[in-house]
Amino acid sequence: MSRKAGVIMSYILMIFEVLSTLLITPYLIRELGQAEYGVYKLVAAITAYLLLLDLGIGSATTRYIAKYRVDKDIENERKFFGVSIIYYSFIAIVTVVIGIVLIMIFPKAFGKGLSASEIALGQKLLIITIINAAVTLGTAQFNNIIIAYEKYTVSKGASIIQIIIRMLLTVIVLKLGMKSLGVVTVNLIMTVLCRTFFVLYVLFGFKLFPKFKGIKLDFIKEIVAYSSLILLQMVATQINSSVDQILIGSLVKSSAVILAVYGVGTQIVQYYQSIGSSFTGILMPGIVKMTERNASIEEITNEMVKIGRIILLVLGLIWSCFLVNGRHFIILWAGDANKQAYFVTMILMTAYLFVLTESIGTQILWAKNEHKEQALLKITIVLLNILLTVLLIKWNPLIGATLGTFMSLMLGDVVVMNVIFYKKLKLNLFNYYKGLFKGIAPAMIISIFIGRISLNVFFNIGWITFLINIIIMCFIYMICLLVFGMNDYEKQLILSMLKIKK
Repeated sequence: MSRKAGVIMSYILMIFEVLSTLLITPYLIRELGQAEYGVYKLVAAITAYLLLLDLGIGSATTRYIAKYRVDKDIENERKFFGVSIIYYSFIAIVTVVIGIVLIMIFPKAFGKGLSASEIALGQKLLIITIINAAVTLGTAQFNNIIIAYEKYTVSKGASIIQIIIRMLLTVIVLKLGMKSLGVVTVNLIMTVLCRTFFVLYVLFGFKLFPKFKGIKLDFIKEIVAYSSLILLQMVATQINSSVDQILIGSLVKSSAVILAVYGVGTQIVQYYQSIGSSFTGILMPGIVKMTERNASIEEITNEMVKIGRIILLVLGLIWSCFLVNGRHFIILWAGDANKQAYFVTMILMTAYLFVLTESIGTQILWAKNEHKEQALLKITIVLLNILLTVLLIKWNPLIGATLGTFMSLMLGDVVVMNVIFYKKLKLNLFNYYKGLFKGIAPAMIISIFIGRISLNVFFNIGWITFLINIIIMCFIYMICLLVFGMNDYEKQLILSMLKIKK
């Protein structure tokens, strides 16, 4: 499947993910209540750390399988598959063991912020989510192989079906009064079914079978050296995304309600991240091909600028619309009790606007196997997030924790990464940012200005007036892009996706 088709499938999946969340989250909050929803989000944040046990092998799988396919080296491809199966099977067992420890220490760790009944609920939820994490990790290599083979229809299509069925089943279990325990049980069932499909597709669709004999130590060392550095970056990313919830839950009294508000804000941010990363996620095989044919630094840098602008075209519109309409959206969507989530969302989205537009640079460094300094510097900077959050939540648990994450993201994923891109990719930062924001930034400013004026016209903000203002801003933004914002390549890309000939 072509890169263009892969991008389209990624965005279709993203749309389903966002819509499912927009539809189900208010229903979840209403059925669970603020406190139980807060516990539910806390458990999700804790379980997310277990996924770090992937240790970067997932990215290594995509990179090496794609490389062996280019080289037509079926022998090493099967050996790598064998190594990954052994590794992930072991990791699934480790996940369960660590999970048992987490369940045991949960009361002591969160006794200050949660009541006895909330702690008991959290332990029950952890049992199910840990099993889910073990299944996810134990079969991770199969989905990564499908991506490496560029079979995006299979991977993304299965995920879309999983989302639809999971949302329907979630509504059913909530109607039956099963609450958060029912929700996590549904997630586990859908994970098992989807992962079973991936396993069968790789084995019988690709007819790719692992080889366990003849695996040399040097081969394993190469894989570990590559993936261990990616692990450090994964750790940094995960700390930034969920350490706030862990610290609020453990250090702040009566924290369940605060966790619910924070969870609403970060839920929106997660899908903002998904929109930005869904495009770069399918680019690794293509980047590997570029590096394998010794593409010049200029070619690779041009690719980074080109992809960065495409991501910014989308993220810039979302950021602008949320800046103007976000507070009203959260009140309409999640209720007045969660209106403070607007500040959480807006602060973090601002950081990710820069982080995500540069994310293709990370893919390039991974493909070139030049990510050692990136990994070490990012993990060093992200430790600052913990310190800042601990200090700032004493001032204001919600906003303080959010600002701690914002500052660590800007330092680690923007400032430090720019230094690395300059050093490793010889990127001219002035020209890069000039090219990145050329035409797009003015379009954002104009749409924000018009959106703010039109919002003041409405006496009452309901769903209809909210949607009208969003449509007005989108229309102004697109007109600006067509007149002066987009270059010829971007116009042709949109026209080709719509199957329109200029």
